[in-house]
Amino acid sequence: MNEKVKKTIKEYAIITVSILLMAVGVYFFKFPNNFSFGGVTGYSKIVSKLTPLSASRFTMITNIVLLVVGFLMVGKSFGIKTVYASVVFSYALDLMERYIPLHTPVTNQPLLELVFAIFIPGVATAILFNIGASSGGTDIIALILKKYTSFNIGTVLLIVDL
Repeated sequence: MNEKVKKTIKEYAIITVSILLMAVGVYFFKFPNNFSFGGVTGYSKIVSKLTPLSASRFTMITNIVLLVVGFLMVGKSFGIKTVYASVVFSYALDLMERYIPLHTPVTNQPLLELVFAIFIPGVATAILFNIGASSGGTDIIALILKKYTSFNIGTVLLIVDL
């Protein structure tokens, strides 16, 4: 197996693990506590409370639109990795909703759950950014703004996730 194929397999394995980690943080700690931080998953939680559309379905629909924009504006490699990550994320949330129904928080410690709801997806996002991918959603908007402005990624994420 040549080095390019090995590198690609390694990158997609890292993307998969990162996305599964992110989905665990969102599903087990963000959703049951009704934490809404902004971003697509934050908006999806609000939409799911106001409409019959599930959070995972709204996430998928919104991500499809943003993925097309990201593919065109950030580049092919980023676009392909992000499409993969977004699909895995949406389906991971959907599978968790179906097979691990969760209607109450995991613990009775909301502050601890808030820390996990921020930290776990944050670590996953950092890993994705470091290999030239994202989970989709507002991360795509942030990476587009980063590409065309002098702002660092942290500042841009803060702006787009409000």
